[in-house]
Formats: sequence, C-alpha cells, structure tokens
Amino acid sequence: MEREYKNPLMKSYYHIAVYEDDKLIGYIDSESNGVTDAYIQDLMVCPDYQGKGIGTGLMNKMIEYLKEKRIYMISVVYEECLKPFYEQFGFYNMLCGQMETY
Repeated sequence: MEREYKNPLMKSYYHIAVYEDDKLIGYIDSESNGVTDAYIQDLMVCPDYQGKGIGTGLMNKMIEYLKEKRIYMISVVYEECLKPFYEQFGFYNMLCGQMETY
C-alpha cells in the first residue's frame, strides 16, 4: 500500500504588510493549523505611525482573510494595556496554560 504524506502546515502562515515609499511601517503575521484555528503572532506598527489606524486596518484585513479561509477560532496573546484594542475586534479573555521550559 502506497501512502502519500502531506504537510498541512505548508500554507499555514499568513502575512500582511503596509509600506509607505518602500518603507515597512506595519505588519501582521498569523499561523494556522489550516483547518480550524489561527494564532496572531505579531502585529507591529512603527512608532511614528501609531494611532493612525494602521494596526486596526491590519487586524481587520487579517480577520477577513482568516474568515475567508474558514478559520473558526482566532487567538492572540497580548499585554493587559492592549486589551481595549483587541476587544474591539471581539477578542476576549479565556483560560489558558503556559509553562517555561528552562
């Protein structure tokens, strides 16, 4: 019996970037299992461009993209001071576990 092994994670990384005159001013990265869940890894906006809606635009685009891919659950880990930012998109606190390996 011949088996074919596929890597379900090959298309699991999504990136969106914003440039101004060839200068990267913001980006967002997510990783997905390709089936149901995705995790927002990074959302960064250069300090000079913060407060201008770039982060909000990046988050909206990523959520829209993940919904198109039929991703059911999107997770993000954020600092307490960023809670209002993420809540505006529908993120909420949930119980989770974490461990240190060293």
